[in-house]
Amino acid sequence: MSTKILAVTGATGIQGGGVINVMKSTSNWKVRAITRNPKSDAAKKLASEGIEVVQASFDDEESLTKAFEGASAIYAVTNWWEHLFSGKTQDEAGILEEEQGMKIARAAARTPSLEHYLWSTTPSAKRVFKGELVTPHMDYKANVDERIRKELPGLAAKTTYLYFGYYPQNLVWYPMLKPTEFVLAKGAATFGKYTNVALEKWTFQQMNEVWGEITGKRAVYVPCSAESWETLWGPTGKELALQFKFGEMCDPWEEKDGLFLGPSDLDINPKEVPGFRETIIGLKHMFVN
Repeated sequence: MSTKILAVTGATGIQGGGVINVMKSTSNWKVRAITRNPKSDAAKKLASEGIEVVQASFDDEESLTKAFEGASAIYAVTNWWEHLFSGKTQDEAGILEEEQGMKIARAAARTPSLEHYLWSTTPSAKRVFKGELVTPHMDYKANVDERIRKELPGLAAKTTYLYFGYYPQNLVWYPMLKPTEFVLAKGAATFGKYTNVALEKWTFQQMNEVWGEITGKRAVYVPCSAESWETLWGPTGKELALQFKFGEMCDPWEEKDGLFLGPSDLDINPKEVPGFRETIIGLKHMFVN
């Protein structure tokens, strides 16, 4: 079987980097890391591992089109938080993310070799609750889903929409994104479908207890209001509080009839994907020093 190219956007970030970390050792796939700055330390590290590193910007559709040349699969992820941290408002950050998401999608649609497009997305709180709850970093990303279906039907026919849950390995490099391998293996069975690959559900109290047990440190869970989060952390706290509220109100996540696949549909073996407890064990050295 010939080797196929998987192009991964956001290659030096947590999610894109996690996909690369898993797929770089997967047979029959060659990973192409796409980053806006190939001279960064993270990009140089990827290159030192023999991974092809290609420059492209989410703001430059032509650079993306060039970076995708010859790719059989594309893993696409955008970063709303980056815009927020640069000083944009929640909605301004969302508008920018939606624009970038569509530039990536249009470039992918112009890639003749493309067989499978994987778009990392989220449910829309605004749509689910008919405007009663808005969560910009989720809502604008979900707008891209709808626009792909309406504006790029050819791409939509080969797109899988990926839902990932909260992951503690934001703190370090860890193989949380292994389910991507299962989605690629399923191929056409996932086209046009939403795949929720979160394998566990934990409350913050439960996570707190496990963290304390594994690290041997005293851990206290202190519930607080959304207003307190915003007071403490500003716009970031406000957005996270909205996300937590969505999690309380929407369980399970927006399971669309006939369009939703869970871990069992993808033949994901939970033993192959580290859960919360295993992740904290893996991170223990960071907490006990």
